[in-house]
Amino acid sequence: MQHARDRIREITARRRLPLHPQVIVEDLNLFLRGWMAYFRYGHSARRFSKIGRFAQERVAHFISRKHRRSRNFGWWVLMVSSPNRLGLISPYGIVVAPRAGRPWRERPNAAGERRR
Repeated sequence: MQHARDRIREITARRRLPLHPQVIVEDLNLFLRGWMAYFRYGHSARRFSKIGRFAQERVAHFISRKHRRSRNFGWWVLMVSSPNRLGLISPYGIVVAPRAGRPWRERPNAAGERRR
């Protein structure tokens, strides 16, 4: 999870302030889609909500720095002014619950042989 936060910080870094917020959100969505697709199996809903909230905070902070306004302005632009939160994806509803009492795969290895 620390890697995801570091990557989000890197995407919303100060050196990227000249870019339009839509470009930042597109890059962030690209990373979040891949990260959530990898970790969607299991009990990861709480982690997804933390990462989703962190991404929203960083985008709001990015917007406020870009316009040299308060952080409340960034939240207002993200949540109120934009009908779809500038296109930022939501991590809710992506988690796939593990199957109770059944292994993840029918065979332990791809070819079915035992471990060496």
